[in-house]
Formats: sequence, structure tokens, C-alpha cells
Amino acid sequence: MTILAIVVNDQLLMQYDRDKALPESQQHYLSKLDDKFDRGIELQNEQIDHPNIEDRAKFMALSLMEGIIYQEDNKAAASMAWLATRLPDLKQVKAIVDEKGTQFDLIFDREYQPHQVVHFEGLKL
Repeated sequence: MTILAIVVNDQLLMQYDRDKALPESQQHYLSKLDDKFDRGIELQNEQIDHPNIEDRAKFMALSLMEGIIYQEDNKAAASMAWLATRLPDLKQVKAIVDEKGTQFDLIFDREYQPHQVVHFEGLKL
């Protein structure tokens, strides 16, 4: 499967289908982002002059979460496209957003599976 799933608070919010071609204009925009990364980034109040792919992925995952939280659809879409195209083995971005802030994991080893509710008859709690 070639889907990147964005899961926030155990809810599937967005999916990116890698089988669908990204328009050339969007590919160009992602290349410009890569060029900006080459000049360095600020990640969690730390300046990183030569960010590696992990630093870049964290930066874009944070950007994705900001786009979702603040309903900035273009930011969320560009961030998701960058993650999907630059990290082809990434299967999920899983985030918890609560009063403490936002925490996220980049998951490479398992695809998104919706939770299954199991009812046990006769079980009294």
C-alpha cells in the first residue's frame, strides 16, 4: 500500500496516496523547500545549519500539525506531500494534541489500521 496516514488523537484525519502524481507546480514548490532546508532551519529553538533528513522530517511534521491545528490547508497539504515524497517508507504520522501540546511519531513499520471495538457479552465491570 502506498498511503501515508495522518492520525491525530487516534482519528484518521488525512491520507496521501503516493500512486497519484503530484502536479509539476507542487513538485517545484517542494524542491524550493529543499533548497531552503539546505540553508539551515530552526527546530525547537535550535538553529541547525546542515539539517539531515530526520531534522527535515521533524520540521515538516511540526509544520503539518500547525497546518491542521490552525486550519491552514495549504500548509498541511504541502507538509504532507513533502513527507510522503521525501520519506517513501513513512506509513503514518501519529500525533497526540492535548493541553500539554503536540507530540508526534513518524511510523515506518506499520500501516494505519482503524481501531476495532470488541464487545464482550456477559462481562460485568
